[in-house]
Amino acid sequence: MNVKTLRKSALVVIMFLILGVLAYEVFTGSLTVSTTVVAVGALAFMAWGYWKVSHERPSTVFFTPVILSQFPEFTSSSFLVYYTLLGVSSALAMPVAGQLVDKLKAQGLLIIGGIIAAVGLIIFGLSTSLWMFYLAGIVIGVGVGLSAQYVPIVVVNRWFFRNKGTIMGVVLAGSGVGGMILGIGMPYLLDSVGWRAASFFLAAFMAAFTILPAIFLVRNSPLDYQIPGYGETAVNADEAADVSGVEPGLTQKEAFTVPWFYVLIASYFLFGMTYAMTQHLVAYLSGTPWGIFVSSSKISAVVITATLSLIVFKPLIGWLIDKMGLLPAMWLTLGVAGVAVFISTWVTYFIPYLVLIVIMSLGTSNGTVSPPLVAQAAFGQRDFSKIWGVLGMGYPIGLAVGTPLWGAFPDKFGSYGAGFVLVPFVTVIFMVGFTLSVKKTRKLWAMNQKK
Repeated sequence: MNVKTLRKSALVVIMFLILGVLAYEVFTGSLTVSTTVVAVGALAFMAWGYWKVSHERPSTVFFTPVILSQFPEFTSSSFLVYYTLLGVSSALAMPVAGQLVDKLKAQGLLIIGGIIAAVGLIIFGLSTSLWMFYLAGIVIGVGVGLSAQYVPIVVVNRWFFRNKGTIMGVVLAGSGVGGMILGIGMPYLLDSVGWRAASFFLAAFMAAFTILPAIFLVRNSPLDYQIPGYGETAVNADEAADVSGVEPGLTQKEAFTVPWFYVLIASYFLFGMTYAMTQHLVAYLSGTPWGIFVSSSKISAVVITATLSLIVFKPLIGWLIDKMGLLPAMWLTLGVAGVAVFISTWVTYFIPYLVLIVIMSLGTSNGTVSPPLVAQAAFGQRDFSKIWGVLGMGYPIGLAVGTPLWGAFPDKFGSYGAGFVLVPFVTVIFMVGFTLSVKKTRKLWAMNQKK
């Protein structure tokens, strides 16, 4: 299957996913305020997907080679500091969002963050020196951390009590949809209008998919409407508010005193470091693994397959979590993904490798779907928005730190293989951290401790 056929197939799958969701909502008559929450979350994550693929990921970035060709005085390493600043600033903005969400509401954060991110993209398009690109990275990161990276997760957690995993997966799949659309359209945009105009286009897209949904679609909390969240009346007392309106769980202050809070954030960090390996797939395949030349069309097929798999697997993992339970589903999917990475070290045929890429995507998909559900399972609903603002930093900072560390493997050992074989073992370590953090922390507040 060539790359063009794969892209067309991806668009068909995306179209049917969207049509399927709309058909279900219309057929069941459940097009309610809860549905608008899903819609705004997916739209916001589509904007995040555009930003991630175009600016965050060095392995698939479109802007970098164009900019480096226009500014020969820039070295690749000096320009790539932009990505580090962007990733770290977006992570550091999340605790700020956690403290502001009760005052500004989800709508306010989404609007403010969307505006900031759009301004950052405009600065990027106007940049003529390294410091301007660095400034743009910081501004974009802050805007994304305040809006698309934070708000949809918190709002979904507030509105959905039944099928929360599935809904979270559907919403987070929006980033994959945005990334897939960009992966197809951005090269043509760059060729036709140039990188500066393309950056202004992304600014408009970011604004449209954050500010407009915030105004017309997003709903902060069911408490604002004095109605229960979706499925709240059917869950046990560990999930829903009591008659006085107090939600179960630990306060932010109490959470910070629990040692397992820090074990959990370290587990998120290690999780992110492990799956930073996906940032190096292009470099790995370009480096003639096992002395075998891999064509650019095959490399593109790997990238597209991985992106498409994320779109499909995020809702699937959410569904598995709802059916099997959070920790069993994570052990299964991350365990299988870790074994796939291990096996891939010795695979020399393209089709089997492509199959392993699909399986590896189970692990990558967990990176956004599972962490907020783990935090809620451990600390409850009560101060989730504030607690997640801090815990949510762990995974993206792990990605930011892990990306250059993975680059050290071929320099030190001659190939990425030495790192790939460690993945299943490291997976066991951070999964033990997740499991113990949930089980030990829930004992402090939950009557029903099974999760």
